[in-house]
Amino acid sequence: MVAGRLRARAGALLPGLAGVALIAAAAWSLGGLISLIGAPVLALAAGVAIRNTAGMPPLLAPGVEYTVKRLLRLAIILFGATLALGEVVRVGAGSLAVIIATIVLALGLTALVGRWLRAPSRLVTLIGVGTAICGATAIVTVGPILEAEDQEIAFAVATIFLFNMLAVVVYPLLGHALGLTDRIFGVWAGAAIHDTSSVLAASYAYSDAAGQVATVVKLTRTLMLVPLALAVGIVHSAARSRAGTGGGVRVDLVRIFPWFVLWFVAAAGINTLGLLPAPLVRASGLAGKFLIVMVMAAVGFGADLRGMRRIGLGPFYIGLAASVLIAVAGMGLIRLLF
Repeated sequence: MVAGRLRARAGALLPGLAGVALIAAAAWSLGGLISLIGAPVLALAAGVAIRNTAGMPPLLAPGVEYTVKRLLRLAIILFGATLALGEVVRVGAGSLAVIIATIVLALGLTALVGRWLRAPSRLVTLIGVGTAICGATAIVTVGPILEAEDQEIAFAVATIFLFNMLAVVVYPLLGHALGLTDRIFGVWAGAAIHDTSSVLAASYAYSDAAGQVATVVKLTRTLMLVPLALAVGIVHSAARSRAGTGGGVRVDLVRIFPWFVLWFVAAAGINTLGLLPAPLVRASGLAGKFLIVMVMAAVGFGADLRGMRRIGLGPFYIGLAASVLIAVAGMGLIRLLF
């Protein structure tokens, strides 16, 4: 019975996985010829184009979703196997001040712009946490804590998604134009770009060294989701109590904790102990980069441009202001501290 369920699950995933793998393989080949754009951007563009012209067949949906949610985490763990644990700790601790400052700025600036535009407070908060921490993951985590409506969550995810797509293209171009070192670009991308997949795509497109730094910075930032979710729960519970509309809101720490970060650290620890031969370390890094190209193709499949247009410009302006200001402020902080 178990074997039958596994075969059925594999059969459901295979079409979508094969589809994004084919796009990734084509983008990987073309990316070597068009190095300025790179394979991740090409895969993202292909996914967006297919979704918004031919559409995405329902048959592909399970595999596409699996790629974004599961294969992204596998790519992160594989990247961990290319790093030394001491470097992970040093980069994570060294970037903590920048991470905390950008999180506070993202939440504060989003709230100010949202109030100026008189946008719904829960939608503003969702866009703020998506900008501050890790994009859609943070929004989907905090949404139920805020008791947000499905439409508000969808609006926030679509808004953040748009700026994630732009970041994959714009950040590497800006980094080269500004002449940023690999380390500076890695810290900037890891601290300022919203979603983990976009951070890895943009930073590894810049250079492998930038990608390694950005991965550590981004995962350190992702861990901040736990205290932020707790803080949102406490504030929301207090507001409900003052309004007399009910008791506290439960925050499930086990569910929201990003456990894959621990596997990333474990992989780095195994590599640090010298238990992985050099060819396996190189293969791990190469496999991780190909998985990121697959993830970008899957992300592109999720881009419903018509749906984004229906949202209206209010959330777009909030997301634009937050994204631009965090990019500028993040670079200023990095220049000051590094």
